[in-house]
Parts: sequence; C-alpha cells; structure tokens
Amino acid sequence: MVQVQVSPAELDAVLDRLDGGVPDAAEYIALTKLVLDTPGAARLNALDPFSDSYHREVLDLYLTLRSRPDAEGRGDYSPERDEAPSYDVPEALWTGLVPWSFRDAAMTGEHLYAWGHILRHLGLGPGGSVLEYGPGSGQLLLMLARMGYRACGVDIDAVAIEAIQRQAAGMNLPVEVERARFGEGFGTERFDAVVFYEAFHHAVDFQALLRRLHDRIKPGGRLLLCGEPVVEAPRPDVPYAWGPRLDALSVFCMRRFGWMELGFSHDFLVEAARRAGWHAVFHPFPDCGRACLYVLTQATGDVGMPCDAEGQDAPDRPTLPEGKSESEALLCSILASTTWRATRPLRRAVHWLTRRPGQPPV
Repeated sequence: MVQVQVSPAELDAVLDRLDGGVPDAAEYIALTKLVLDTPGAARLNALDPFSDSYHREVLDLYLTLRSRPDAEGRGDYSPERDEAPSYDVPEALWTGLVPWSFRDAAMTGEHLYAWGHILRHLGLGPGGSVLEYGPGSGQLLLMLARMGYRACGVDIDAVAIEAIQRQAAGMNLPVEVERARFGEGFGTERFDAVVFYEAFHHAVDFQALLRRLHDRIKPGGRLLLCGEPVVEAPRPDVPYAWGPRLDALSVFCMRRFGWMELGFSHDFLVEAARRAGWHAVFHPFPDCGRACLYVLTQATGDVGMPCDAEGQDAPDRPTLPEGKSESEALLCSILASTTWRATRPLRRAVHWLTRRPGQPPV
C-alpha cells in the first residue's frame, strides 16, 4: 500500500469533508493511505520504547492528535471517557452493525477471514471457554456460542454490550457480557482462551495488561491477538516501535471519538510479550493483514525478563562459569542488555539457528 504524507492543514481539510459523519467503505480505505507528517516521531525514536519517558511521550502525542473540543482541556486519557460509545444500537439490528453496515463484500470478507483464523487457532475442545476483550458488535462471541462454547465478553462501551445482549436474546444464545476495562471482568475466573480482535491496540498500558492476563487464562491456555495494526518495520503511519498511528483514519478516530489508536512494530510486540512471560507465534494470512494472528502461550522456564521493585523491566544477569573466555563474557553482557534494539539481531539469529522445520519466524 502506497501512503502519502500530508500536512496538518491538509489532513484537517480531508477530515472536514466528512462533515460530521463517518467514512463509508471507500472513504475508509482512502483515509488509510494518507499519513500525517508530525515531528513527534523523531522524539519517540530517540527513547527506549520500554521506558516511562517513552510512555509519557506517547500520551503527549495522542493528546495532540486527539485535540477534541469536547475534551474539556483534560490532559489525560481515560478509557471510560475516551472509549465512550460512538453510536446508538441501530434499529436494524441484523444489518446495522459492523461489518455488515459497511455494505461492502470485500471488507466483510476480511472480517470473515479473520474470525476463521481465530477459530482455527483457539485450540478448544468441546465445552471450552473464551473471554473476548473489546468484542464490539459481538459477531465472534455469537459464533462461539452457536458452537457450544462458553462465550464471555468485556467491553467499556455500554452500547456495544446492549447490542450484543439484544442479538444473543434474538438468537436464544447464552452470551455473557460485562462492562469493565481490559484485564478485568468476571471476577477472578480463568478461561481456556482470551481473545483480542481489533482491540488490543486501544490499551495504552498494554505492558501491564500482558502481565495481568496470566491471571485470566487457565494453564495451557492461549491468548490471541488478531486484526492488530502491527507493521513488519517502522513506516510512515507507524514510524516507531509503538505509538499512535498517523494514518488519517486513525487520527479521525482519535479526534472524533477520543479512541486510543496505537500501532506496533512486529519485533517490539514479540519482545513486549517475551518480557511479560509469553511465547508469541505469528501466523500470517495471505493477502489479508486484518487476519494476521499472534498466538501467545505462557512461557516455560526463565523466559520473561524479571521486574525490579518498582515494576520496571530489569535485565537478566547471567553468571559466567569459571574458565570462560573474555569474548564469551562480552557476549553474555550483550545478551543481558536492556537495549532491545541491540539484542534483537542476536535473538533473531539464535531463532533461525535453532528453529524447527516449518516453525514461523519471530
């Protein structure tokens, strides 16, 4: 996809043409091809993406992009406020919800690809349980319930919850939904699988969330991330390890609704998962980025990086047995580095040398 960078004034003119409405399928695609040129990216790229200072810069950039007149000058982000409902439950319940409401076969087909990819990799036996965070219009939950799985959803959007409840009642399906933040809901229950579909990128505190999700999944269970804006390498709309996406569609969503719209580089997301104690396997999907899937399983052994007393990621500190050479000692110190960019080539080299036949790259 070719992307064209535009100035803030040019972007404003494009968004003004929507005249208070929401983009249709053609406008949706066109907006993804325009990228805002902003100096904020350079500041982020000079920082460690796992640091508190990077996190603060991300929030500052988000607030700049959001610049909503109804934000009442609040210099913060609150899921309860900024992820608030953007619509009412449509009267045409069966045709007025996403993705059916786009009236576009190709776009709907992408969602069907994605849901099929998720179902294929859930790893559930009969009667298994699934918790979906940010289920939106609830289509995946309804499919799970129709197959006899326990289908539970958590969303901060009260309207989305109502829409799911109405659909489940109309289909006589036992779908359970609660209003809560990511990582919360349904008490302390654990599930066979936890799913995020086009939702994980709304979590600005995703590193803490990844750690929290260990408590929501049964031993041997899976965490699935699908439809997330992950790029192979930094590019104009995601020019850093992670941060607000700069394409016109994402800026529109931040400005109009207040939503957090993050993007990630592939290497960073896999490293963030590792530090939180997860082993991530990437499952691409041909010709459909929306259906690309990450399956995370709880890592065995000392894989994740330990946390220090203040909750920050602390470096591994391997000890060097007596008799090892100076070069081996130097290699140990490099591998123990907290600088993820420095150790990334080494980790990838080890993976390529040790991976099993057919195992996808990380």
